[in-house]
Amino acid sequence: MIEGTREERATSTWRLVWTRFKNHRLALLGGGVIFLFVLAGIFAPWISPYDPSRSNLRLRFSAPSLHAPEDPRVLPRCARPRGILGWPCGVHPFGTDDLGRDVLTRVLFGGRVSLLVGFSAGIGATLFGGLLGATSAYLGRWLDVILCRLVDTLLSVPQFPLLLILSGLLATRESALALAISEALGPAKSIVIIILVITSLSWMSAFRLVRGEVLSLKEREFILASKAIGASFARTVFRHLLPNAGHVLIVQATLMVGEAILIEAGLSFLGLGIQPPAVSWGNMLTRAQEYLYYPNGIFLALFPGLFIFMTVLCFNFVGDGLRDALDPRSTHRV
Repeated sequence: MIEGTREERATSTWRLVWTRFKNHRLALLGGGVIFLFVLAGIFAPWISPYDPSRSNLRLRFSAPSLHAPEDPRVLPRCARPRGILGWPCGVHPFGTDDLGRDVLTRVLFGGRVSLLVGFSAGIGATLFGGLLGATSAYLGRWLDVILCRLVDTLLSVPQFPLLLILSGLLATRESALALAISEALGPAKSIVIIILVITSLSWMSAFRLVRGEVLSLKEREFILASKAIGASFARTVFRHLLPNAGHVLIVQATLMVGEAILIEAGLSFLGLGIQPPAVSWGNMLTRAQEYLYYPNGIFLALFPGLFIFMTVLCFNFVGDGLRDALDPRSTHRV
């Protein structure tokens, strides 16, 4: 009976959260857009009739168009006659790049990589920082002092130069870690390196948020009761502390995903991010900067930049909506 009551309470709590989240129209819109982008990335090979890496120099710098050219030599460049959305071979809605590759296809495939990096690094950094913050606050004493001073030191150093240095070291062929990753993953090496770099330098904000939350929670009656009955450290942290600090982690993870996408785009723009043949929105911008003054060259930068902007903006909207929905003290209504 008690378990049933507990399940009913959990269900009603999440139903209330969903109701509050739905009232935040921008957050709901942002979540819908992100969901569509994720689906587009997953089904990119079936949506587009083109191979994202196959070039056709006859079509360099084509303007965006919804009409297929009459030249039959374009058709053999297609991987299939028509995409699942009825997108026919020969049509280039976003135009083509300097090698005649379809820009929309590369945006779809680039979204796969950028969103993968964003979700992996954002969620990884949040979970790592949250676990470290909960451990530091719960155990206290010398561990808390050391970790807090480490976080203060890392936060006092400009993050972007550290990202450049670390990504450069890991990308160097002489690096033992880079060699091990390269042998294990091959072309996916740069993606894994970027995820590791962003995660290792982005966990501090989650640490501070969760530490502050746990400092207030660990003096509550249910934590004292857990200690009194001899609950282990792991059970107290994972069963009681982290679930009760979950609203902080969820909001922070949402915001960190958007931040990780921006960091990846910045590193790729500087040539230290995702490396070809892998395609991401960031390295599309890197290549586009050389051709901005070519005929139709502006479209090479416009579309990946627009998708980065929309994705990060939508994640911020979702983060705002989740913060209002999960905070019982919030009175925000949209």
